[in-house]
This record gives sequence, structure tokens and C-alpha cells, in this order.
Amino acid sequence: MPTKPRLGIILASIREGRRGEAFARWIHSLFVERAEFEAELLDLKEWPLPGYSSADPPASPKAVAPEGTLLRKWADKIDSLDAVVVVTPEYNHGYPGALKCAIDQIYKQWNHKPIAFVSYGGFAAGARASEQLRQVAVELRMVPVRDEVNLALMGLAVDDKGWPTEPIHTKRAHSMMTDLLWWTHVTREGRANHPR
Repeated sequence: MPTKPRLGIILASIREGRRGEAFARWIHSLFVERAEFEAELLDLKEWPLPGYSSADPPASPKAVAPEGTLLRKWADKIDSLDAVVVVTPEYNHGYPGALKCAIDQIYKQWNHKPIAFVSYGGFAAGARASEQLRQVAVELRMVPVRDEVNLALMGLAVDDKGWPTEPIHTKRAHSMMTDLLWWTHVTREGRANHPR
């Protein structure tokens, strides 16, 4: 496979003044720096997908979004990716509703791809949101990687762009990226040579 794997970094928060935008840009910059992926930022503010309301489940052959619709564009975008990173806050021990809506609209486009998490929040640093998302990812036949980045907002040292400055966060990010790259190569080869 001659081309670099394609990575989508999903910014889950759509709130005004969200901290996640800076964190998503930070993690995107680290991926660009390493140059092992073609990395793209997918801001859910630009993908206002509603809650799933179709009579047909997303896995059904009948559940095909019409050409030109936002849902079809979202399905095509996720289908084009080889791996995903989700940057999510933790709300009430969970993750944002906008992210769940974006996830539930489609099914096969997520299948057999690795996923990693960058979370942020209070004392738990968003880890509970990541834990729930891991269960969702498994149901989507995705491969959640072990390493993740968890940012506790209280006392978090950031630069003028809002990017974390503590070396431990960058170290964790690189560990996550290495794990994600390995699984991306494995699953990409599997989808190409062993289709299901």
C-alpha cells in the first residue's frame, strides 16, 4: 500500500469556548510532525448530525443515505479513513451527545479500524468518557488501542495556544500514536486482503 494511512481526528465538543479545540489542534500537530499519517481534523461543529431516527438500523443494506446529504458526506468521510482519534470531554461521567449522534448514524464505515482517545475533564481527566467509548468502539467492530492521553484541566499547564506543555502529555501522545500506527497497518492490510 503505497499511500500513507488516513487518520481522522474527531473533535467531539461543540460548546462555545471549548477547551477541546486547542487539544485537538495539539494532537493534530504531533501527528503532522511525525508524518506517518495523513491527518485531518473533523470538527463536529461542522457536522451537525441529528439523533438516529431511521426505521432501518445503520448496519442494514436499506440504511443508505441519499447522495449529497450531510449524512452521506459523513459516511463517505469515515469510510475514507484508516484510523480515528477522538478528542472528547467528560460530561457527567460520559461523552457528548453530538459524538454519539455522529457515531450512531453509520456502522460499516467504522468496522475493523483502530481508534484512540484524547480525553479531558476534572479529576478523572476524561478517562470515564474514554472507558465508555471503548465499549461503543468494540460494538462497532473497531480496535481501541491501549494507550490514551488524559488531561486533567485543574492546574493544567498550557502555552498561549492552549496546548499542554508538560512533557508527560507529549510522551503519552507519542506512545498512543505508535500503538495506533501499528494497529492501523494491521487492520488496513486485513481489510484489503481479508474482506468480510
